[in-house]
This record gives sequence, structure tokens and C-alpha cells, in this order.
Amino acid sequence: MAICKIIFFLLALCIWCGKCDVFYKQIGDEVSMKCGVDSNSNIEWKLNNVLVLTIDGRRGTRRKGLSHIASKASVSGDILKVPRLETRDSGNYFCRQSGKEHIVHVVSVFVKPGPVPVQSSNAELHCEITGDPKKEVQWLRPNGQKYNEKNQVIHLKSVTSNEAGQWTCLVKDDLKLSVTLTVVGLQTTAVNASKGDDIELSCSLPQSVFQRVVGGTWKANHLPKVSFPTLTNTPSKGLHWNGKDLSKVNFTSGQLSTNFDVTLKNVQSSDEGTFVCTVEFEGGVRLSVETTLRVVDKPSGGKVSTKSKGKPNAVMESLTKEVYGLKLWIWIAVGASSVFLIGLIIVIGVVIRRNKRMKKRVRKLRSMRQPLTDKDYCQCNRAEKEVELEEQARPLPVPRQHRNPRTRTAGPNHTN
Repeated sequence: MAICKIIFFLLALCIWCGKCDVFYKQIGDEVSMKCGVDSNSNIEWKLNNVLVLTIDGRRGTRRKGLSHIASKASVSGDILKVPRLETRDSGNYFCRQSGKEHIVHVVSVFVKPGPVPVQSSNAELHCEITGDPKKEVQWLRPNGQKYNEKNQVIHLKSVTSNEAGQWTCLVKDDLKLSVTLTVVGLQTTAVNASKGDDIELSCSLPQSVFQRVVGGTWKANHLPKVSFPTLTNTPSKGLHWNGKDLSKVNFTSGQLSTNFDVTLKNVQSSDEGTFVCTVEFEGGVRLSVETTLRVVDKPSGGKVSTKSKGKPNAVMESLTKEVYGLKLWIWIAVGASSVFLIGLIIVIGVVIRRNKRMKKRVRKLRSMRQPLTDKDYCQCNRAEKEVELEEQARPLPVPRQHRNPRTRTAGPNHTN
């Protein structure tokens, strides 16, 4: 609190002197602050009197300080840039050479205990301005209307669906931050069943909530002899149903989250009526929801339909039983996938073996084929008789002297 007062005093002082700029930024934004000196001058930046970095103007060397923002801060000329702002980055930024100060306030919006409260619980909307807790802000409701209070924190009592939606915190004209409030309640549906059926009484939350469930149960005033399980939340088992020797009611034995259904077995006309599901949350908030059961006589051929309806429930019940720490359906799925994998490996092995046999057969056929020799290509291995006949039929060569009359010499019988 003392730090906030000091920052507020420095803010008022530097604004009055005209050497201070004030920035309001939301988480994740970037802020740029100007020192106001020549870029070739020495520059030293501090945050809340802790050195961020120094720059030697003549040499251009830089030295980082001990401030937590030194690793992400950067300087361009005489401008200091701080990206990815966090709430701890708020404070007084000071440039020693010019004496100029900059006040940075990082704004964050959030809901306590969380953005998804249950009906009838309390919620707090925070528009937190680090370093300036007294600044007034304007809240806008989901329907756009202004909220009466201008505090950074507003308290909503016993929230309902009317408060659900996007709330906006208006810090400045150019800075609006929004947060969504989702109010949830228990959900259920009416049930129609035939005599002898096993029916499910539904009770659930549409999504996970931030309030911790600490207890709950089902109740039917018209069935005083019927026992229902109770919700219990322990460190070892978490949220689960707790109940024994419930011959009329069946429930899951695993860990629960948002579904609190139970099954009523072998319903009769006397079971018809209203059933109430109650869930208790941390902080004393209790939610209840009613569902109505209507029982009718079975139509003709009801015995067949009863058996067909009873079988799926029995099958589902057997599949959800635990075997060696896991559900039965998980073991079945693992076994089926293992059989499929083994079959796939066998098929791949058979295909590979078949391909090897085919390649071996092709190589054998190629080795049995006799290649052509050089004599076969040039036809030099012909019969001797064919060669003699060709030689006899071949005409005698003409003497060279007779080929060109101009080259012949004059003989004794030569006449002009």
C-alpha cells in the first residue's frame, strides 16, 4: 500500500511538472516510451529505481541491469519498448539524461472465484489497475447499460442468468476490457416409463464450475422407504456417490464431475411422483432441481418389450464393472484391438512370403532361357553349301583398268 501511495505521489508531481506521460495498458500489450535526447547520447533507463539498461552513445555498447524486464526490453534510438506487459511491469520508468518519467499501469480483468459460478452464489468482477487502485472505471452490463458503481471491484450477490454475459470495464475511451460471466444451474428432464422398466433420473451441470462440490443427494418424499446415495468429496477418491445395500437405486461407482444421474430399478405405479436432486457447493450454496416420473401400463406384448429393455441395462451394468482396477469394456476393447493387430501382422507376413516366392520363380525362369550368341546375331554359322553357292553365283570383279576408260593404256591393237 505504501508503494502505491509513493507512485501516486510521483504521478501527481510529474504531471504537474509536465515531464510525465501516463500509460494504461492491458496485459499482453506493448508500451513505447521516449527519452527525448539525441540517439547518439548516453541513455540510462530505470524502473522503480532499478536499472533496466544503459547505452554508450559513442561506442554503441549496451549493458543490461538487474530489473526483471531487462531481458525483454529493447531500445530503438531513444525509445524504450517493453512488450508482453505483465502486472509486475507497472511502475515509474525514468530516463536519467532527460529527467523524463513515464508511469505505466497494467490493467487486468477477472472474476472471483471464477468466470463460471453457479446460480445463487456470489461473484466479484475485478478491473484491477496496478499502481492506481483509486481510479474510477465504468462498468457496462451485458445488455449495454451502465453499472451504478464506478469501483474497480463490484460485488454481485446471488447471481442469476440475468447477470450472465459479457461485462465491460471502460478505463479510458481507447481502453476497454471485457470478461464473460457464465451462470449455470442444475439441469434435468421429466421421465415417462412403463411398469417394470429401469429408468434414469437425470441431474447434471452444463459445464464444470469453479466452486467445489462438497455434498448432495436425491430425495423423494413419497418413497420414504427408498434409500438414495449421497455425494461425498474426499482427497483420495474425489467426488463420488456413497451408498450401500440400495436394492431400488443403482449408481456409478466411479469419480463424478458434472453428472449426478441415478437409475431407479423396476419402477411401479407407486414410484410415480416428484424426485429432487440437491447439490451443495463450497461456501454454503445449495442448488436443487425437481424431475417428475410418470409410470404407465405396458402396451400389449409388454413382456417382450420388458425383456428387450431390461437387457441393455443389464449389459451396460456388466460392462461398467471393474476388473483388476479397470472397467470391463476397457478390457474388451484392448482384447479386440490385440486380435485385430495380430491378424494384421499375419496377413502382412503371408503377403511378404508370397512375394518372395514369386520373385524366386521369375529368377528361375530367366536363368532357364538361353541367350543368343554373336554368331546368331551376324548369321555366321550358316551351312558350308550355302556359302559355296553364294561364292559361285557372285560375279568376278572387273579389272581396275576396265573400270575407267580414261585410265586404260594403249595396247598393240589400239586404233585411234
